[in-house]
Amino acid sequence: MKVRKIFCKPVAIFMAVCMFISTGSGFMTKEEERFTKIVVEGVNDKSKAQLIVDTINGEEIIAPRSVLCVFGHSTARGTAYGYNCKVYTTAPRCVRITYDVTYCTRSSCNYIAYTEIGRGRIVCCS
Repeated sequence: MKVRKIFCKPVAIFMAVCMFISTGSGFMTKEEERFTKIVVEGVNDKSKAQLIVDTINGEEIIAPRSVLCVFGHSTARGTAYGYNCKVYTTAPRCVRITYDVTYCTRSSCNYIAYTEIGRGRIVCCS
């Protein structure tokens, strides 16, 4: 009887932990419930702002670079915020990612470089 108690308790705890890990419902929501929103600040040109959003989203940008950029870009800096909504099931549910963006101001150039400089949980944005 005593041997059975000593054996069953750890097995029951191990099974409970395995069930919790396999369901994962305590930490993350389903992938199809999530969505991402990108907000660009400090960029006055709407086409450049859209190019920054597309680049951060991982879309392939194929466009020729300006001939004037052969000797260097005319760069400016801005900030972009990526909001990943409904990532967690418990509050705060959303994640805000802050990007430092460097881009070429010439109209025919698609040069964009960005770096993630911050990430944190926020109260849900939607």
